Amino acid sequence: MPSRLTGQRSFQLGRTSSGVGERAIYGSRKEEMLMNWPERVWIYSPVRVFFLRREIRKWLKLTGKIQVREALEIGCGLGKGAQRLVEDMGVERVIAFDLEERLVRWAAGMLPHRFRNSVAFFVGDGQDFPFADASFDAVVNFGIIHHVLDWRRCIREIGRVTRPGGYFFFEEIYPPLYANFLMKHLVRHPTEDRFHAREFLQCLADSGLYVLEGVPTSSKYGIVGAARKLP
Repeated sequence: MPSRLTGQRSFQLGRTSSGVGERAIYGSRKEEMLMNWPERVWIYSPVRVFFLRREIRKWLKLTGKIQVREALEIGCGLGKGAQRLVEDMGVERVIAFDLEERLVRWAAGMLPHRFRNSVAFFVGDGQDFPFADASFDAVVNFGIIHHVLDWRRCIREIGRVTRPGGYFFFEEIYPPLYANFLMKHLVRHPTEDRFHAREFLQCLADSGLYVLEGVPTSSKYGIVGAARKLP
């Protein structure tokens, strides 16, 4: 498994089925996927932890008590979500990554001792996971996919690394929330080929991830839910 603080090139995890392996694919457009300071104020505030816990409760209400030995979190930031997955969801081990190396270093450096054997971090690209097919019992997304340039590829990667019978837990927001007249001047997001509910849900299905019964899907602002990869 990867070390707690390492880059993709030091991994010994096998080549991805997409054939791109360790190659970062964002090119010169990396900056478009990084959060700006207003988003960071929100993401790193104590209030955000409250919402993380609320989302986990919603997920567990959908699935009931499940055993997750190993989960992958995309876009981990300072690692608060990974910690909550261990404590609130009972995940045995979380592998978490972020595109921004500085955040990964901070997350690893600030990780409380009680999580040292259950949480690991690495620098990675949400469009190209350095893991073999069917590597994880669950993949977790706390509102990151709308930041990814090729969000369809990200979802395909999620489907690829999820084991049959495994889960994808997600929280996502749509353009009417983050790209309205006010917010588009405050926060930074990619502007091309953005998804709404229909496109997001269709891409999940196309990737072999089927939304669980009871997930509310009608909001134009966002969605919190879970999907399962059929056994």
